[in-house]
Amino acid sequence: MKKLIANICSQLQSGNDLILASIIKSSGSTPRSSGSKMIVMRDKSIDGTIGGGLVEALVQKAAEEIFAEAENTVAFREFDLSNELAANADMICGGYVEVMLEHLPANDTTLDIFSALNASLNKGRQAMLLTNVDNSLVRERRVIAPGCQLPELSFIDEAGATALLEKSLKSGIPVLNETGSGLTVAESFIPQPDLYIFGAGHVSRPTAALAASVNFRTVVLDDRADFANRERFPQAAEIRVLPDFKDCFAGLEVNENSYIIIVTRGHLHDKTVLGQALDTPARYVGMIGSSKKRNAIYDALREEGVTQQEIDRCHCPIGLSIGGQTPEEIAVSIVAELIQIRAGD
Repeated sequence: MKKLIANICSQLQSGNDLILASIIKSSGSTPRSSGSKMIVMRDKSIDGTIGGGLVEALVQKAAEEIFAEAENTVAFREFDLSNELAANADMICGGYVEVMLEHLPANDTTLDIFSALNASLNKGRQAMLLTNVDNSLVRERRVIAPGCQLPELSFIDEAGATALLEKSLKSGIPVLNETGSGLTVAESFIPQPDLYIFGAGHVSRPTAALAASVNFRTVVLDDRADFANRERFPQAAEIRVLPDFKDCFAGLEVNENSYIIIVTRGHLHDKTVLGQALDTPARYVGMIGSSKKRNAIYDALREEGVTQQEIDRCHCPIGLSIGGQTPEEIAVSIVAELIQIRAGD
């Protein structure tokens, strides 16, 4: 989502208006779920995805019609993917999707809104978007920071806005509500989860690259500048060269949406990092190593007062058991486990 919002800003800055397509309702075995987004340019090129194949082809066709209408036009299209149309396209998936298509004119007002969203996501902060639609036109958009006092809104009262925002934040999908001032759409934008990789060795390189490709914001940390550098980790969002692994979490904003991987070059460094990692609220803590190494580190931590309950948070051996041997195969197993945890399984 972050890359898509950044591209929207780039396109608007270049004077290119867009059609933003968002799945607002889905059922059955549709390729993508509610909340998925893509943009369509005037040359019919797209960025993002709402399912591929038939769905995107139909949306591209609908976008042509909306480009021909007034600025800020909003339209809703329903697609039944369980009928003969889907069968003729050799689609295995079936179901129903409803898509909201919004014309985004390349003007300062629209750019300011999506720039604010982009800035929040770049800082790792959630953001909410309230859109007022009346007579099939966007009348107003407002970016809201979760937890902050709501600004005065002309199209919905504070109680109604709060309820919509909470519902969208909880569900992660667009929420629509008809009011006396037309239709209000509430959408939540969640930043990429931070993945902190401690250790910049041979397993870290493919792990960082693969994790970045599946929408983790990767931060690589090591005490060796020869290893922790942009040449070895071109996809990393951030690279930090530490003086050592003591106080290695200083300056990091680890939260409940953060993931930690420990793949340093030695047992002592792993223990040092793990002891600090278990003091964070991170959603996931994983450490590479054999059962013998794991048990030795756990014993040492227990002697230092770390409880078994805290130790049980650590995933070790790290990754899903797929029989990986090479660094690249191990990276696949690690990132697969991250995806599984992120999905709530």
